[in-house]
Amino acid sequence: MSIEQQNELEVALDAPEETPSSSRKPAIAILAGFVVLVLVLFGFALWPRSSNAATDIVGAPLSQDPVGQSAPQFSGTQVMSDAPISLADYQGKPVVVNFWASWCATCKDEAKVVAETEKKWRAKGVVFIGVDSNDTTAGAHTYYRTYGLEYASVLDPDSKIGAMYGVTGLPETYFLNTQGQIVAKYISSIDAPTLDKLIAQTVAAG
Repeated sequence: MSIEQQNELEVALDAPEETPSSSRKPAIAILAGFVVLVLVLFGFALWPRSSNAATDIVGAPLSQDPVGQSAPQFSGTQVMSDAPISLADYQGKPVVVNFWASWCATCKDEAKVVAETEKKWRAKGVVFIGVDSNDTTAGAHTYYRTYGLEYASVLDPDSKIGAMYGVTGLPETYFLNTQGQIVAKYISSIDAPTLDKLIAQTVAAG
């Protein structure tokens, strides 16, 4: 064997063995697919509801002092059942409209009070409707279960209903008489005595 041939043989023996890239491709593809699937499932749980969830709003926007004005009518999808709900369904009844969201700390401060007060006034013909603003499905469902809410809430994923009512922060509560006019508005977390007082005032307004 010549010196040149011997050198070529030594170079060939010293060269690192290459791992076929094709053997790694299936494992990488499976791992990537699993990661994508987990991200998609996680996203569905946390992503806010479709912007079409609350579609119909009728009436003029309220001013920051809305007492005496007609409340804008709204309809949409319920938080817990996906059933339709409309403010017009409760025409002729006193209505308490409470704007909330599961991510709102001050909403949580009043949630038990609102839930218990609703149960007390329900038998007297007063209707509570929640408006769940810019929330996630999982968060809203947890909020309902945690605080024992039994009244319906409408989804407001883009805060369109809130904008029509002039909501500047959460929570906010509006009190409507049997003619659909605003009797009172309360900003921030509400306590039980104040809530009872404003409901009684609304009922007395007819």
